[in-house]
Amino acid sequence: MGVDTGEVCSIAVRELIDPGHSRRCRWVYFEAPPVERLVERCRRAREALGAEACVVDSGPYRLLARQVQDQDPENTFLWSHAEGEMRTAEGEHLGATRKRVLLNREELLEGLLEEAAGMRGLLPSPRTPEEEELLALVGTHLKNLRRKLAERAGKEVLAFERNENHFGFAMAYARLAEELAIAEGLLVPHAGGYAAPAGSAGAGQGVSPYAPAGLLRPVLGDMGWREDPGSYARGLMMRGGFRR
Repeated sequence: MGVDTGEVCSIAVRELIDPGHSRRCRWVYFEAPPVERLVERCRRAREALGAEACVVDSGPYRLLARQVQDQDPENTFLWSHAEGEMRTAEGEHLGATRKRVLLNREELLEGLLEEAAGMRGLLPSPRTPEEEELLALVGTHLKNLRRKLAERAGKEVLAFERNENHFGFAMAYARLAEELAIAEGLLVPHAGGYAAPAGSAGAGQGVSPYAPAGLLRPVLGDMGWREDPGSYARGLMMRGGFRR
């Protein structure tokens, strides 16, 4: 699960379906809640989807980011930009242990683009006009992950533009959360795969991949996933979910 913060926040949740070298995944949930509802919506998404790890943007709303972390402090990291190799750290703040992950902004986004270029992510198809609108917003934010020449330490380099790309960041955070979960043993290998404990909806249950107006809805039936990651894939629609 990845969370980008702002006046309108972005939440993205993914599921690992191939733990091998390709690390294929499917994106199972997106939401764009207003900042005043961020903590509540993250809690509900965690409970409904059984998210096993999370990375949250530590700014500009640091207090809210910490409140999201407090929902599951052992498995939630606050992300901060830092040069050098990716590293994690723990520290005390107001009596609470805070886990942090430090990673260069360019490398964070580059990892997501490499995954997209390798066609390793499955996206669900929208089923309603509201879901189509949300998916279009996700697509626009991904297209906004563009580079331009910028000056860094006296040198001209290609750097990602700063624009409306919040879902791009949320997806990059979710990818990073998955990487940290594997490294820390939260996703346990078995028989060539990875298993995570069932979420609150129970084994074999979940929620609609898309949520119109910030609402997760129960959906009946299942439609399976197409195996062509280069096109929109039908989401796995299963019983479960929650309402406001």
